[in-house]
Amino acid sequence: ISGTWGAIYDSGDLTYLNLVHLPECDGTDPGSMTRNEIEGRRQAMLAVEALKRYQPGCDTAKLRNFGMTIGIRDTRKILAAYDMTGGDVRGQGRFEDSVGIFPEFIDGYGILILPTTGRYFQLPYRTMLPQGVKNLLVAGRATGGDRTSHAATRNMMCCTVTGQGAGVAAALSVKHGLDLDAMDISLLQSELKRQGVRLH
Repeated sequence: ISGTWGAIYDSGDLTYLNLVHLPECDGTDPGSMTRNEIEGRRQAMLAVEALKRYQPGCDTAKLRNFGMTIGIRDTRKILAAYDMTGGDVRGQGRFEDSVGIFPEFIDGYGILILPTTGRYFQLPYRTMLPQGVKNLLVAGRATGGDRTSHAATRNMMCCTVTGQGAGVAAALSVKHGLDLDAMDISLLQSELKRQGVRLH
């Protein structure tokens, strides 16, 4: 069994089990998603049985519930005005058009770095601007970047950083009649700061 599980409640319940990985699942294909949802649940039951047999303290373990759906970490990403790199994430990248920060937390593609050092990188506005498409911003795990940067930027809390940045930029675009690729970065950053966002 490879993977992780969360903290143990006073009642003895584990908060979550992250033990089943289905790398062949294509998150853009409903048929693949359905087959892998079925296979994932089958493997989850096998993982629980293995824990009962081989993990001390889990001999009476029972599965309380499955996740609502299969969790997909990677599907499509944009080619952005700036595609983030693993070097940006691991080297504490700094950007003049930062819309927020995220700790050095990389989890994917065989890399696991937990955010314990205080190191962080900034997320540039340009990573949300797709090439060749006017007045569109892409937030969340589909922002531009390579595999290593994606192993950080796909994390939910990082997606909230780009989501807030994109939402504020869209509002300012409408309010001030600005094309998104001509955004006034100082105006954007000023509003994000007013909302309590840490940019640097």
